[in-house]
Amino acid sequence: MTQLKKSFYYRPKTNQHNNPTVRWMFLIFGWLFFALGIIGVLLPVMPTAPFILLAAGCWARSSRRFHFWLINHKYFGKFVRDWEDRHAVPLYGKWLATIMMAISTTMLFFNIPADMMWVAWLVATVCTGVAVYLFRLPNA
Repeated sequence: MTQLKKSFYYRPKTNQHNNPTVRWMFLIFGWLFFALGIIGVLLPVMPTAPFILLAAGCWARSSRRFHFWLINHKYFGKFVRDWEDRHAVPLYGKWLATIMMAISTTMLFFNIPADMMWVAWLVATVCTGVAVYLFRLPNA
């Protein structure tokens, strides 16, 4: 006897903008950010999570249908729900982001000319700030 998988549907909070032009802009930017997030899945040098979260934010202000679809997506849904409900990030995501930033910054220090070393230090400072911010967020 096969058991049917019961679908879980989460009803997101939306705050749609009153102006139709602004709603269209949010809709277009939502698709742009979603496409960049999908490209980020395929390319290791580009992040996925910020673009998916930006798409969710844009769609929450423009389209209930697309926001509902993303919030209940098989792969991205839990991540977006955790962020919207509690600003929570999975612990493995925090560690992965921090390790990737550390590797990228280290490579920058070895590959940048000596007269441009200030850029590497600036990137290292920003990455350190991002890592501190990430680890201050609750775990999903």
